[in-house]
Order: sequence, then structure tokens, then C-alpha cells
Amino acid sequence: MSEQLSLFGEENTLFNEGIEKLLEMDFTGCMETLDRYHKLFPWGRDISREMATAQFWLEKLGCANWADIEAAEAEKRYQFWLEFEETFYYPWPEKSIERRFQVDYFSRITDGLAKSGQYNSAKLPGGAPTGLMYLLAGKPDPAIEYLQELIAIEPESALVYGYLGDAYALRGDLRTARICYREAFVLAPDQVDLKHIQDNELKERLEELEADEMLGSNPLKWFAVIAQLNGFFEKRFFKGLGELKEWLQHYMKLVKAYGKVKDHDLVPSLFYHAMVISDNASMMKFIKKVDLVEVRQRMKKWHHALFARHMRELEKNESGSKGQFAWSLK
Repeated sequence: MSEQLSLFGEENTLFNEGIEKLLEMDFTGCMETLDRYHKLFPWGRDISREMATAQFWLEKLGCANWADIEAAEAEKRYQFWLEFEETFYYPWPEKSIERRFQVDYFSRITDGLAKSGQYNSAKLPGGAPTGLMYLLAGKPDPAIEYLQELIAIEPESALVYGYLGDAYALRGDLRTARICYREAFVLAPDQVDLKHIQDNELKERLEELEADEMLGSNPLKWFAVIAQLNGFFEKRFFKGLGELKEWLQHYMKLVKAYGKVKDHDLVPSLFYHAMVISDNASMMKFIKKVDLVEVRQRMKKWHHALFARHMRELEKNESGSKGQFAWSLK
């Protein structure tokens, strides 16, 4: 009796061959292979999503050249990618075919930019950060280099600080990543690219934030305060009076702006800036123009419950420090 050969091995081989062609950007070959797979194994996997992906990219790119990519072409292909994410409902699972395709797609873009000699600018012509291309390619080190260069040009960009946090998180340096994320959420939380955040715990905390009724209609604006009170973001301590004075100057500008228009959207930022001043209370004795008592009174007025949490945290830290000091004298 002859041995019956299993069709499952051939089925998997043909399917995998179609996926490899997709990753190789051979979209016509991918569709032909998967179509053959479907005809041979009609009971097999649902390949409609893979076929739709190949069709999408065939229409956008055809047989595009990947060898040398000018900066304008890189921007164009990035815009195609944003459309792809929208069409195929990003985010996707970590080990999905789409994720694998993303890494290959942006690796080709960054390699093409390098070969064309147009990779030294921190931004592409349409404004997309060059570092983001490397981030999406799964290359954190060059992503960090380009994003730091862009931060030097645009020090108030929450979007870029967020991407820099993503790059450090991808590299595995969560401490530095969260310092960058902290800057992003302090500057302008509404500008942070929440879809692409690489820190899974941060994503979980942002989801929890939505359910916090204590924070009003726009809880995202309070995230920097909450994250720092919870110890997720490190406290900001100043190294010298120069840093403190610069922070105080910005705080007073916010106070003045709020006094003119009573814009309640400014309150979370005001509270955060005041909380940092309160955390640096030991340095405030050198400052004459800003009264720490008045700062804390404003905090209490802006959000009584969060102010109470802040003061409890200060008291706990102070008592802990005193206890440690007393123990050291024994």
C-alpha cells in the first residue's frame, strides 16, 4: 500500500510563498500565488485580507524602484502608508503580516534615502520627521539621532518628543523614553501620536485615563499630572536656579494668560507647572518674585483632589527623608 502524501505541507508552503512575495513587494506575484492557493485549497485559510493588501500596494506602487529614493518620493510613500493604516484599521497585532510588511517597507525607504544621498535633513519635504521613517523601520538608533536633531530645531514639538520616546522604548530604554513622553504630554498632549506609542504600559495607563470621571471632558490634558503623581513619570527637579527661573517665567506667562481669558483648557498645564514648583520647594527660598504659598493655593483652587494627593506625597517623602536621616545618626 503506497503512502498517502499530506496536502497540508503543500498548502502551507504555497501560502507562505504568497506572503513572501508580498514582503518582497512582488504584488502581482503575491496575488497570483494566493489565487492558485485558493483554487487548490478552497477549504483553506481566508486570504481576502492578504489579497486586498497586495491589490492596494499594486495600485499605489506598481513596480516602483526602491534603489534610490529622493526625499519627495519618500514623503509620497509615507502618505501612502498613512492611507494603508486607515484602510486596514491600524493598530495590528505585533506579529501580524502587516507589521512585518511595515518593517520591510520603511527599511526600503530608509535604505533608498541613504543611497540617494538625501538623508541628512531632519524632515522630509512634506514635514514628516526623517527619524519617524527609521522608527517605523524598527531602527531605533538612527531614529533617535534624527529626532534629537529635529528637537534642537523644534524644541516645543510634542509630536517629535513623542516619537523620540517611541524610539527609546523600541531600543529598550524605558526610563529615557518616559522622560521624552513626559515632555510630550506637558507640551501638548493633543499633538502626541497615540496610535504608534511603543510603551505598552503607557498605552494601558492612557486607556485607564478615559474612565476617570474626576478629570472632566478632556482627561488627556491631565495625563502628565496623573502620571507624575502615580510615579510613572519621574519628578522634574532643577539642577540650578537658572532652570528654576526659566520654569517660573513660563508659569507666570500661563497665569497671566489664564487671568485674561479664563480658558479652563489651560488649567491642567498650570497645575502641572505649579506642581513642579512645589516639588522644588527647597530652591524657592532663593526666589523673591513668586510666593510658594500662593502657588499652592492656586493648585488647590484648580483641582482640590489632585492638590491633596500632591501634598500627601510631599508629606510622605518628607517624613521618609527625616526617618532616614534620624536612622543615619544612630
